Amino acid sequence: PQVWAWRQNRARTMHESIDLVLCLLPFEKRFYDGQGITAEFVGHPLADAIPLRVDRGAARATLKLSADARIVAMLPGSRRGEVTRLADDFARTALWMAAQRPGLMFIAPMASPLAREIFSAALQRLAPHLPVTLLDGQAQIALIAADVVLVASGTASLEAALCKRPMVVVYRLGAMTAWLLRRLNLVKSKFFAQPNLLADRRVVGEYFQEEIVPESIGAELLMWLDDEPRREALEREFLAIHEDLKLDASARAAQAV
Repeated sequence: PQVWAWRQNRARTMHESIDLVLCLLPFEKRFYDGQGITAEFVGHPLADAIPLRVDRGAARATLKLSADARIVAMLPGSRRGEVTRLADDFARTALWMAAQRPGLMFIAPMASPLAREIFSAALQRLAPHLPVTLLDGQAQIALIAADVVLVASGTASLEAALCKRPMVVVYRLGAMTAWLLRRLNLVKSKFFAQPNLLADRRVVGEYFQEEIVPESIGAELLMWLDDEPRREALEREFLAIHEDLKLDASARAAQAV
């Protein structure tokens, strides 16, 4: 439960009913410590599964992609509602970027057949002539193969960081849900993108609701493509995050239990 981010009053119920919380991210333990809840930071299984240094060339060869192409990976989420809310935004952003850089390639790993159906429909409606390679699964290989990533908020943004890829993270809720969260001040976190939460500062762009504008998102992604020194600095930051999370999480969790 992401009580550190929203509805922090739930911590009282957790304190009464839970003996131990196993945390995948370090800031979670700090939150639970402040609430008097026993918690152990064990590291993240994804950080154990992904090599500290990934091989872009091998990933492109696996996907049969050109070694010198400029590739944008798009990951619009896994849940039906999430993909439905973001599919049009992703299609419009890809279309805008292609107009600025006609040579760009787009790949989109789909989490399920339903996600593929929803996303394909959006592309056909809004960008029927845009060449987008849809993949069944293979998200991690796609992330490693890409130069930049447009990704829905969630674990995929952490996976992109562990693959050392510059990204823009977007988050769109239903209009009423977003209004309630703002109206009732339920969200307490400064950021929602996991790379920013882990760095405790804005290292990648994050856009919420009406901020999700194709020109803004696309311009930031093109900036990452063009600015090699900034890109290399971000990769070093992501490597440090990876090293902090790579702790043999499963073994540490078992020991804590």
